[in-house]
Amino acid sequence: MNIAYTTFLIPALLGAQLILSLVLTKGEICPGQRGRIHKTLPVLLIGWVLVTASQPAALLPLLTLAWFTFQVKTGKTRDAGPLWVLYVSCAAALLNWLLLLPSLSLPVSGMSLVAVALLGSSLAHLLLTRARTRLQAFHRLLPAAGLVSAMLTVLLMLWQLYTLPQAAVENQLLVICAALLLLIAAQLVWVGHIVLGKTVHVWQLACASFLLTVSAGLQLSLF
Repeated sequence: MNIAYTTFLIPALLGAQLILSLVLTKGEICPGQRGRIHKTLPVLLIGWVLVTASQPAALLPLLTLAWFTFQVKTGKTRDAGPLWVLYVSCAAALLNWLLLLPSLSLPVSGMSLVAVALLGSSLAHLLLTRARTRLQAFHRLLPAAGLVSAMLTVLLMLWQLYTLPQAAVENQLLVICAALLLLIAAQLVWVGHIVLGKTVHVWQLACASFLLTVSAGLQLSLF
């Protein structure tokens, strides 16, 4: 994995981890729901494992989150777990994102920050839905956060394109259009349950996350 990919992978993991941590610590959920949400944490662990290939500091959030996850599964702390370890893991995840900034231009740094909300909300929404959460507000709040974040992403992307030579922009015009179209398509899929007044489905959120990921990949190929 090249280091550029971490520009969006780390924000996605950070955002999702913060949202899941908020649900686990502040959400009014029963032990059964809490247990199902705990079972989604290994997805984040896999993500941090991938990040360690290019950023060794990712071992900090990886090991602390693993400690929290395994302690909850094997110990007698299923209702809460060692929450201080979870807080340390979130702080370590934030540190990993901060370590990215010196290597990024100002517009791309802004896009990476927005990705904490955009990709983090998408991943968290997928995991919470997979865990059959009953916190219905998240089914509206997270898509709304994603929509606002997508708008900011477009503005920051245009800013970054403005800094590139005109010839380079013209040569990559198809990639630019594809990235924007995929971003828009992802938002339409993501808010589909709200517009149609139907129940949100895992496949719907998985599709939205996939479209966002491909769009992010195309953006990286540009910058």
